[in-house]
Amino acid sequence: MSAPPPDALVRLDRLLAERGCGGRKETQRLIRRGHVRVDGAEVLSIDLKVRPDARLEVDGEPCDPPPAVVAYHKPLHQLSALRDPWGRAGLDYALPPRWREALHPVGRLDADTTGLLLFSADGALTQRLLHPRRAVERAYVAAVAALPEDLGARLAAGVETSLGVFVGRLEARAAAVSPALAASLEPSAVAAGEVRVAVTEGKHRMVRRMLHNAGASVLALHRVRFGGVELGALAPGGWRALSAEEVAALSSGALGASGASGASGLTPPP
Repeated sequence: MSAPPPDALVRLDRLLAERGCGGRKETQRLIRRGHVRVDGAEVLSIDLKVRPDARLEVDGEPCDPPPAVVAYHKPLHQLSALRDPWGRAGLDYALPPRWREALHPVGRLDADTTGLLLFSADGALTQRLLHPRRAVERAYVAAVAALPEDLGARLAAGVETSLGVFVGRLEARAAAVSPALAASLEPSAVAAGEVRVAVTEGKHRMVRRMLHNAGASVLALHRVRFGGVELGALAPGGWRALSAEEVAALSSGALGASGASGASGLTPPP
């Protein structure tokens, strides 16, 4: 294998920091003290330049690049903030500590909304996923206080809210509430059923406003899909790295509606 050109190499301390294995000063200290190996060989020079895909170890533990995109199941009452000045539960400990500087949340979920939240290492990808022109679908399952027969038509026609008029697509409905949503209901709440709705924007509390103004006030809300990425069986507080195929599809905008109901007992509306 031929050696890579000099401009393709990066400083070892910088690469360690980019992979979340410490700040620049800390990584320099680790190198000088012999804690770092590159492709199995011990190194001591902080000026060493290596390939961006080099195999790095710190004290025998791999220092791998962070995933490009991570799917996370946000629990109830957790804030979608990396740090909260009042000490409330946020996203700062959602993922492994060494990824905190490399990954950022793609949008946000309200504290009282549970479900799928993506983390990305690519700011340009995040902007594409969130931009209204991209029309990337997000699907939510909601326990509702009422279930109008013409809810699908109301959402498709556009629902006026204080933030503007928004269109939604009713993917499914059910007379019973699934266990995942039932756990988020207030003890006194009486749900008429459950709906699965897809939207292409993510403005503050937009889905709740839409459903309320369409006659189906939300009692609990759970996001189950972003683009073609499904939450699936991921447990609250759990995460998984997206596959290379999923990331490529997200990046190209090829992932759209999956067509699956994604919730037990939900059936497509007539």
